[in-house]
Amino acid sequence: MVAVSVRPPTSTHHHHVRSKITPTSTLHRSLGLDSCSKAPRIRLKIFDESISLGFNCKHSPVINGVCLHCGRPMASDYGIRFDYIFDGLRLSLDEISRLKVANSNKLFAQKKLHLVLDLDHTLLHSKAFKKLTPDELYLMKQTDSNTSDGSLFVLDDAYLVKLRPFVRIFLEEASSMFEIYVCSMGSRYYVKKVATFLDPEGKYFDSRCISREDFKEKSKKNLELVLGREDRTIIIDDTKSVWSDHLDNLITVQEYNYFTDYHHNCKSYVEMKTDEIESEGELQNVLEVLRRIHGLFFDGLIKDIRCLPFKKFV
Repeated sequence: MVAVSVRPPTSTHHHHVRSKITPTSTLHRSLGLDSCSKAPRIRLKIFDESISLGFNCKHSPVINGVCLHCGRPMASDYGIRFDYIFDGLRLSLDEISRLKVANSNKLFAQKKLHLVLDLDHTLLHSKAFKKLTPDELYLMKQTDSNTSDGSLFVLDDAYLVKLRPFVRIFLEEASSMFEIYVCSMGSRYYVKKVATFLDPEGKYFDSRCISREDFKEKSKKNLELVLGREDRTIIIDDTKSVWSDHLDNLITVQEYNYFTDYHHNCKSYVEMKTDEIESEGELQNVLEVLRRIHGLFFDGLIKDIRCLPFKKFV
């Protein structure tokens, strides 16, 4: 969640800030201008962690190339982009480091850690209509319209999206122990759309959906944009190679292939006319691992989740 409020001074030195920012007010993101104050006051709220800036400007946050504190135009490559939180938002490296620690400390008081989840082949499987085999066409008549309890959905009249069995229980249970991020190589549009099938009420992810537009390297994921300490962050993904910089944080799961995929030697669940068994499936096993890790951490038996041999848990 992001909420930004700006109170610019009345001096003409800061008038260009007003022209750069449009006041808006929405449930999760808002910009506001109040010209009554004679002193600059800026507050940025990211995931309930507030930043208060005074006269000693550190040029963070920056929105649409302008420092919200002093109104100074910043270089286009200044800091790091956090468009997934607020379009045009950039934060300095120092501010990012501070927020990671502050957010982790806040969650620690709630007995929570950080969890980063992949989408495709981890929580779900999707396939374009035009790629469906003749044996899969019957699925078009079995889609669900109720996102709160269905498992097979139509996306933009172009894709079928199948949720992995047990995923709803998994997310509900995991959210009581972790602040959850989605981190996918899919486009921002796709990620946000698919996230609504998994989290129709927005209670698990909120705006914490990181997509390929956010990564500097298009074939590699990282924890740079996760506002939490790395020693308290667990990653769950079916692809190990994209997390080469964070293998100690990674729990690799067996990929979920519901639809036919000729790139795989094994038969899909559709071909076998069955599905992964909830009580014996991958997400059930991972949830048990997460419970154990959470217990070890908050019982004081470990201080860094990266020291755990995850492969022995799964």
